Amino acid sequence: MIFAVLATESRTWGWNNILRRITPALVACCALVAACPALAQTFSDHFDPVTGVNRIVDPLYPTGSCGQCHDLHELDTGGTPSARLLFSENSNNLCYTTSGVGPCHQLMPANYPATESSRIPDGFPDAGYFEHNAGGVKIHGVDVRSRWTGQALYDNPAMVLGHYISPHANDPDMPRIDSSGKGMCVNCHTPHDSSNPFDQLLSAYRGTGGFDEPTYPTRYQACFDCHSAFGPPGMDPASRLIQDFYDSSINNDGYAGHQIRKNPAIAISWPSHIQVGDKLGCYNCHNAHGSQGYNGLGANAYLISDQRPEWENLTDPLNDAAQNRKFCFGCHIPSDGIPGSKTVDGIVMNALPAKNPHQASNTKACGGCHGDSYSSSTQNNVHHPAGKGN
Repeated sequence: MIFAVLATESRTWGWNNILRRITPALVACCALVAACPALAQTFSDHFDPVTGVNRIVDPLYPTGSCGQCHDLHELDTGGTPSARLLFSENSNNLCYTTSGVGPCHQLMPANYPATESSRIPDGFPDAGYFEHNAGGVKIHGVDVRSRWTGQALYDNPAMVLGHYISPHANDPDMPRIDSSGKGMCVNCHTPHDSSNPFDQLLSAYRGTGGFDEPTYPTRYQACFDCHSAFGPPGMDPASRLIQDFYDSSINNDGYAGHQIRKNPAIAISWPSHIQVGDKLGCYNCHNAHGSQGYNGLGANAYLISDQRPEWENLTDPLNDAAQNRKFCFGCHIPSDGIPGSKTVDGIVMNALPAKNPHQASNTKACGGCHGDSYSSSTQNNVHHPAGKGN
């Protein structure tokens, strides 16, 4: 009924006048959605009335309101808005906009990359997740989202050994691709409401855990939505096996998902939120948005993150023994190193057992003993390592 009325009135008054007449109601509806957990599923940074989207100054569209992105008054376009009444084309450029008083997600945040100090601390919900905070309380702002690389690194089209440095932007097999040919932000994120409390992700991506799940840890579902048998058809076969490597019903040997075993030969102490059988979150090693290497010293392949000093120029860690060792020693301490000199999610690491391959000067690839095969669901590799647990 309402659409029939609008269609009739559009011929009389024009869409511009109609939008001006219905804008207050639309704004009220948006406020209702933002405030109602049943509809908004609780979480939306964009809707926050204090720290949400603040691109334009208009009394009709306060901070966090729909009109910050949807051009209900034609303030941006001066005419017909884009699809979905957006102020610009519905592409990644919408997220990168620098127009208005509060630019969005174009630049690399000031605190990139996230480090151990960026994690939610022990004793708070989702401890271990990378979220800029003060004493467990989130600090808001696009300039402190320390896991975002910025547009330039995300869009980087460079390849090494046949692999994109930033595959989620450049791989043609991404589920949704925008008009510029880039994998869209909305493949993983929603601009509206999310059931996940962090980063407006479409699926769960939570703090460290998984000890109580008999198969794979659903708290890392945001990655397993694609890195599983349900991934895009053109995905590399090895990338479709990651969920299986984390699945204890497939690999019931105590090592699936790089499990934490509380082995004193590997670590000295563990925070209270870590349980025996927890599986490492993907964010401990990877950043889905690309890489420039630690301190910008050279991009890593395979979406290895930039958060550890050893992690730069890791372009072939599977086949290059020196790179393989640099990657592993980003977290683990050589047998002749200093116990307690590294922490991972509050775990104080010990020096590795006194074996020749564990010495800093040795040249043998860690994968030579702990696995480096991705040929089937039960093979050993860094996601399902052979040997002592950590």
